[in-house]
Amino acid sequence: MGILAGMMGEEYKRVYSDRELFSRYIKRIAPFRKSILLISLFIFISTVIEIISPLLVGIAVDELSKINGDFILIIITGLSYLLLTITTWIIFFLRRKEIGKFVPYFLENLRMDIFDKLQEQDMSFFDKHQSGNLNTRVSNDALDFGNTTILIADAMGSILISIMTFGILLWLNLTLALITLIAIPFIFLFVMILRKIARVVSRTYRKAIGDVNSAMVESIEGIHVCKSFGQESTVSDQFFETNKDYFKSGYKLTSVTHMWRPLLETIASITLIIIVYIGGQLSFRGITNPGTIFIYILYLQRFFRPIMVITTFFPQLSAGMAAYERMLDILDSEPNVMQNPGAIDVGELKGEIVFEDVDFCYREGEWIFNKFNLKIQKGEKLAIVGQTGAGKTSLVSLLARYYEFQGGSIKIDGTDIRDMTLDSFRRNLGKVQQDVFLFTGTIEENIRYGRQDASDENIINAIRAVHAEELIEYLPEGLQTQVGERGKSLSAGQRQLVSFARALLTDPKILILDEATSSVDAYTEAIIQEALEILLADRTSIIIAHRLSTIVNSDRIIVLDHGQIVEEGTHKTLLLKGGKYAKLYKKYFEHQNLDWHYS
Repeated sequence: MGILAGMMGEEYKRVYSDRELFSRYIKRIAPFRKSILLISLFIFISTVIEIISPLLVGIAVDELSKINGDFILIIITGLSYLLLTITTWIIFFLRRKEIGKFVPYFLENLRMDIFDKLQEQDMSFFDKHQSGNLNTRVSNDALDFGNTTILIADAMGSILISIMTFGILLWLNLTLALITLIAIPFIFLFVMILRKIARVVSRTYRKAIGDVNSAMVESIEGIHVCKSFGQESTVSDQFFETNKDYFKSGYKLTSVTHMWRPLLETIASITLIIIVYIGGQLSFRGITNPGTIFIYILYLQRFFRPIMVITTFFPQLSAGMAAYERMLDILDSEPNVMQNPGAIDVGELKGEIVFEDVDFCYREGEWIFNKFNLKIQKGEKLAIVGQTGAGKTSLVSLLARYYEFQGGSIKIDGTDIRDMTLDSFRRNLGKVQQDVFLFTGTIEENIRYGRQDASDENIINAIRAVHAEELIEYLPEGLQTQVGERGKSLSAGQRQLVSFARALLTDPKILILDEATSSVDAYTEAIIQEALEILLADRTSIIIAHRLSTIVNSDRIIVLDHGQIVEEGTHKTLLLKGGKYAKLYKKYFEHQNLDWHYS
């Protein structure tokens, strides 16, 4: 229960090979080929300068070791070395500047792709993913993957330097180069082991970041409940454990990143000692000159230095690719709710709804509806009642296309809703829920949310229709009042009235009220009841309610029990029947009647 329980819901198994990940990465950066070519050019120039510089030093050393060395040549060599150093800094600046342009633009496109993909998903996707983890993938994972691009650019330069440097070593002295070559298999073995360990540790680290974000989001959203039950210390203890797991995974990743460097430096140092000894012997015997040995040692250091960089590259690359895997989990997700090929724009619907042999389950084998049938006439006010778990909300969720049903059909005006474009279908649908969600912004912006082109007059008319003008007038800035995060600066009643006005402004032909008045006070409910006749007029209405006042005036009431209609009729006829509805009325609704007396 609590934070830790919330994190247990999301598991991710590796489904992409390294080759596939890299292939997908190449395709993603392909549109930025101009920047990549420029960065590659700068890397190549830097590499060439890295190769030439020791040669200049070697020439200077040779001339200085001679009794009658050419002083002019030494000066020219020194100035050339200085010029190459300055060029190196300029190239480094230009390379970083190009990366600075490329990476943010790359991340902007990547985040938009992820965000757009999230908008496509149906509610079953969000049932399986914690909001904190999704936030991590859009923000942290995208940033870490963007940094991978810089790592790959640096690694390309390092590999190129090592290859070209070893070519110089072969040219300078074949014997010493072959001795150097003995160290390569050991270094390669360590790198391959490191790569496999880093991949496992990086995935654990990415999950730990997501867990921390999920815990933080859940604790903030549930702060009222937490304080109501005095559980601040319990939540802190749970977050401490989550944060500690994050620390452990981060520590492991850091350890893996740096634990191999001392071993590789030891191999490089041993190789260098052997080369210095053998090179010294060759110089003493006159087989080669001191300048050549000095150049060789300089190149040997340049040969090992990029290899050291590459050893830290693999753990960081694994972290980036682990982040990319988690993003691909979103990018490759296909929503269950899909419109059929050739779906049509239905324009304005009339509102006759037919459920025909509908089968639906959230989890395989756990059926909510099995061969469910229901017909709702155009303009009918239908109330749905039933105990918790009867299927009331599931029914309207299917109609709203939040979930895909597994069998049967739902038709409006004779057309299957799967043959309608989602945009045109939802333009005809309005929904008001018990838990009203308002976006950060003003009251006006929230009312206008479903119809951005609405005029000021349209907004005022919608507000008046739901009798919200009185409550809004009491606010300091009226329609321009900021509602705060999730509308928390407004009362429950004010939020509900804003949601009514928002739904009415779109003038939907089908209106769903999902327990929309159960959280408001008696005064606000009285205001809403006055507006309901206007709100429900000339439109098909489906009402799920815990308040008696919202269902007694319905044209028809259906009673759901375990996904089946067990009774239907008007309020009076169902009471006279003395069945399931009468029992529900006695248990849940009778005390709301003005004539009711406690006995």
